[in-house]
Amino acid sequence: MKKLILLFTLSIGFMTFSSCSNNDDNNDTETELSVVGGWSVGETTLNGEIITNQSITRLLSAENRAEFRYLIDVGDPSGELELRVFQGNWSKNENILTIDFDNVDMGTKIYTVSELTSNSMTWESEILGEGILKETLSR
Repeated sequence: MKKLILLFTLSIGFMTFSSCSNNDDNNDTETELSVVGGWSVGETTLNGEIITNQSITRLLSAENRAEFRYLIDVGDPSGELELRVFQGNWSKNENILTIDFDNVDMGTKIYTVSELTSNSMTWESEILGEGILKETLSR
């Protein structure tokens, strides 16, 4: 009887230590990070040179709407800035983010997302006649 109890105890111990841990079903799928959310504009460069940009936020909704907020110098002698908001529809295909703005003057902008983490994103876009704009955003 002692051998039976010992054998039972050992088999329970063996099953306990050989069972799966932490749900490690490694099926090699990566969770895609989302661009959806509110982003604050950090460093902005044009052709590699840091520029002062009055662009303050980027909002990308789950409903595929975009809102870009800018503080614009309207030429007021006091130096006061005016808030301008531009909205449009956005779509993403792999690392290409396309925003079709409602404002005809803004047109369609194409951004190449070069880095995306849970709390930061870097993208680049070409500004015709000026060069490559690169923005680093944070949540």
